[in-house]
Amino acid sequence: MAPHQPTKSSKEKYTFIPPTYNERNNLPIITWFFGKTFTKHKLDWGLIIVDDASPDSTQEVSNQRITPNRADRIVLEPRAGKLSLRTAYVYGLLFAMANFVVIMDSDLAHHDTKYYDIVTGTRYAGNGGVYGWDFKRKLVSDGANLLASVVL
Repeated sequence: MAPHQPTKSSKEKYTFIPPTYNERNNLPIITWFFGKTFTKHKLDWGLIIVDDASPDSTQEVSNQRITPNRADRIVLEPRAGKLSLRTAYVYGLLFAMANFVVIMDSDLAHHDTKYYDIVTGTRYAGNGGVYGWDFKRKLVSDGANLLASVVL
């Protein structure tokens, strides 16, 4: 597949990569929100939807988002099966042709930020936290953060 190419010839180009797995209900909301935000600010943008063969028809919903007037902005890059969120981000980055890349899960767990230029989300600061995770998932997350802080 050819890499995604933003359409406008401006210096600043943005690509949003929302990996999906069973996100058929969230995908229309998140694509609408980012499309509206990028367009409102007159930014050159593109969306690369990386789907891991969702059994809930997420890919069909993705294709519905790719209307004729947005086919040059929204592309679907499906994968053969459920892999990991990390590898979905890496896979999406292979297709991104932009100065700025936004990577964010499509589960709507992140709040919108209307008044900031740069935002990073973390579960481990302020009032952050995790809900509904079992012990194993929390252990994996804590271990990954410890490893990252030691290595980086």
